[in-house]
Amino acid sequence: MEKILITGATGNVGLTTLKLLESKKYPGVEVVAAVRDIERARKIEGIANCNFCQFEFDEPSTYDKALEGVTKIVLIRPNQVSDVSKYIFPFLAKAEQTGVKHIVFISIVGAERNRIFANHRTENHFKKLTIPSTILRPSLYMQNLSTLHRYDIRDHDKINIPGGSGLVNYIDVRDVAEAIVTVLMIPGHENQAYEITGPEVMDFYQIAKIFSTELEREIKYTRPSAIKFVRQKLLDKKQMLYVLTLSLLYNAVRNGKMNYTNDVFRSITGHDPRHLADFIHEYRECWINADAKEEHLSVRKRIHRSLH
Repeated sequence: MEKILITGATGNVGLTTLKLLESKKYPGVEVVAAVRDIERARKIEGIANCNFCQFEFDEPSTYDKALEGVTKIVLIRPNQVSDVSKYIFPFLAKAEQTGVKHIVFISIVGAERNRIFANHRTENHFKKLTIPSTILRPSLYMQNLSTLHRYDIRDHDKINIPGGSGLVNYIDVRDVAEAIVTVLMIPGHENQAYEITGPEVMDFYQIAKIFSTELEREIKYTRPSAIKFVRQKLLDKKQMLYVLTLSLLYNAVRNGKMNYTNDVFRSITGHDPRHLADFIHEYRECWINADAKEEHLSVRKRIHRSLH
C-alpha cells in the first residue's frame, strides 16, 4: 500500500498533480491532499471527493497527522514560505523519522545555480537526508499568462513582462504534473534532478503575435523594466516573494539564460510537451473581456437572423 501526500495541493502545480493522480486510479495507492483549509478545498471543482488533511508548514503540530502512514511525498513549497530552515527542514526531518521512502521536490529552473532562491537551499538540504529524492526544475509556466498576466492581456491588450529581447521557453503545468506522477510512480528516478522545458524558444514579441492572431486583436509587448514590473504587481496585491522570484526568472530571460530547450520531458514521459500556441488557443476565453464577448455574441446573432 502506497500513501502519497501532496503539499500545496490547491496551488497551480499541486492541484493539477492531485487531479492527475486521482484520475489514474492506481491500485493500492491512496492520495492525500495537504491543505490549510479543508472546507475551502472541498469547494474546488474536481477534488470534492479527495482525501484531505489539515497541514501548515508553519504549524509543526500538524506534521504527525499529515505524515501518518505516508510513503511518498510531492513537496511543493508555498511562495510565502521563504525561511526553509525554519519551516521546510523540520518537516523533512519528521518525514525521515516516519519512514517516508521517496520525495519528489518541485523546484524552479536555475535554482541549483542561484543562491538567492529558497529552493536552492532546499535542494542542497536533500543531500543531507537519507530519503531518496527526485528534483524537478520546470521552466516558466504557461499558466502564468492566464493568471498573473491575464488582466494585462485581457483588459489592456499588453504583455507587461520584463523579459527584454531575450528568448524564453514555457511549459504547461499539465506537463509538469505528468512528469511528477511519472517519476513518483515509476522506479528508477530516485536521487536524480531533472530540468524540464517546453518544446520551443521565442521572444515576447513573437508571443504577442501569437496572442494577436488567436484573439483577433493587437496585443503589444511593452517590455517594462524589472523595477516597473515589480512595482505594478505589488500594487496589484500580488505576493512580494512570488513577484520577486518571477522578476529574477525574467532577468534570466533578458540575459539569454533561457534560450534553450531539452528533451528531458520526452525521455521521462515518452512524448513531447505542449506548444504555447496550442495552450493559448485552448484557453483563449481567459483573455477575452466581457465587452468583446458581448459584441461577438451580438454579431453571431445578427448573422443567424440574416441567414433565417
